[in-house]
Amino acid sequence: MKENFNLSDLSVRCSGQTGARMKKYMVAKYIRLSMEDLDLCNSEEKAESVSISNQRNFIDTFIEQGEEFQGAEIREFVDDGYSGTNFDRPAIKELLRSCRQGEIDCIIVKDLSRFGRNYLEVGDYLEQIFPFLGVRFISINDGFDSKDFFGQMGGMDVAFKNFIYEMYSRDLSEKVKSGVTTCMKRGEYYAGCMVYGYQKSSDGKRMEVDEGAAVTIRRIFQELADGKDAKTLAIELNAEGVPTRLTYKQAKGEQLNRHYKADIWNRNKIHSIIHNRVYQGDMVYRKAVRTQIGCKQKVRQPEEKWLVIPDHHEAIVSRELFKKANDSIRKGKIAVYDRSAVRRGIVFCGCCGNRLELRKTKIPYYLCKRRNLLDNAKCNEIRMEKEQIEQTIWTIWQEHCRLFAIIPVSKLFEKQQEKSKQQENRLKQSLERFPAEKIKLYERFRSGMVKQDVFLKEKEQLSRQEEVVRREIEKVSEQIDMQEEREKNYRCVADLVKRYGTSETLTEDFMREMVEKVIVYEDKRIEIVWKYREEFEELL
Repeated sequence: MKENFNLSDLSVRCSGQTGARMKKYMVAKYIRLSMEDLDLCNSEEKAESVSISNQRNFIDTFIEQGEEFQGAEIREFVDDGYSGTNFDRPAIKELLRSCRQGEIDCIIVKDLSRFGRNYLEVGDYLEQIFPFLGVRFISINDGFDSKDFFGQMGGMDVAFKNFIYEMYSRDLSEKVKSGVTTCMKRGEYYAGCMVYGYQKSSDGKRMEVDEGAAVTIRRIFQELADGKDAKTLAIELNAEGVPTRLTYKQAKGEQLNRHYKADIWNRNKIHSIIHNRVYQGDMVYRKAVRTQIGCKQKVRQPEEKWLVIPDHHEAIVSRELFKKANDSIRKGKIAVYDRSAVRRGIVFCGCCGNRLELRKTKIPYYLCKRRNLLDNAKCNEIRMEKEQIEQTIWTIWQEHCRLFAIIPVSKLFEKQQEKSKQQENRLKQSLERFPAEKIKLYERFRSGMVKQDVFLKEKEQLSRQEEVVRREIEKVSEQIDMQEEREKNYRCVADLVKRYGTSETLTEDFMREMVEKVIVYEDKRIEIVWKYREEFEELL
């Protein structure tokens, strides 16, 4: 019987033949082991059955016994300690990238659960993505080989197994969560970096007071309870060289989860210690939880959903001192928000990057929050009157209005857009010729006028040329989108010029719509960051 196939079928086969001539057959071994696989093992035998070495030996034996893999090049991808509920794993990302670049011909796993436990995503790869990329997929224990299902679905048995793997992962997650909660209630510590003032016990499960830091914590609670304000205390701690939480932990050689810069004591750091219930012996878990299995993003929970364990560990301060220190903070002055033109929170220090504080004296002025926290700091020189900042903003805005008045916005992008659209039309017309040329080439091949090697070579050249034109069209389309977006922004600014150009004073509405932030430097220089700064800079 004569074989029926279309041009797209031929493209897949020809590209496979071309790859075979150009490089060796590439086989990728994928191996994965998550922490849950080991944590819930009931015996050493079960632990070995899912271990990295066992999976590697199992796949190696399969490859050695398969004659079709003789002479093939082998690459190994290993994710050790990563969950299979999502594809956010370094080795699987590298494997999939190699597949997209045409570097992998075949993927072999011990079973489908090693590749992934989300049955929808795994199904997409097995039935859509890998067949499209021409990648063969083999799951040894499941008896699945994608070459046996070429052109059809992989079978209900594979989909059902993927579904079972995901249900197992969900059940496993609930068991782990339940086990961890039980351990938490027994007083064991289940969190990442140890809280400042505590250290892990010798068995690594409980919290013990770290006297080196506890001395500072007791002092902070006592002095605030006695009426001292947090900023004054921060200045004293900095002057005495008392290490902050970060500095103390770094000096002890602890590995922190993030990269921190050297810091100093300030009011916020004092308050964060005063408000932390851990120092009165309580532990609070689940302030934020993951919304679904395999998702890394956490959602903050209301206080009634927190898991609070009283007397979880040894307290550093008494409950009476904890309450007295917190009450002393609450008795302080309630901040009155400034509703003036220069909004609260948009004026920053050019030395340290912190927001400046507005002092409401007879002549209001801004100071850096870190002023006088350290001797000889540049922040100590920051002092700028509010009226001077407003006057600077208004002067620059008037210049922007003048420029917008003399430049017609409607004609600013007209020529650019017309030129880009003409170029896009020419490229689209050029793209339309490639399918016809491919069909003509194929007909010449089928009639015997062109040999197979010539056909493949010319077809590859046409495909490359077509791809170049497609990329050019995408680039020009992006340029047109950018031009349209910029024209939209210009029209927005023009509308603001029309509304505020004749105004004599700054308003809160103007500042909200136009100014992103104001930066004040120690040499009295003022930098204004406009929300439409790109448009302004082009005009200037």
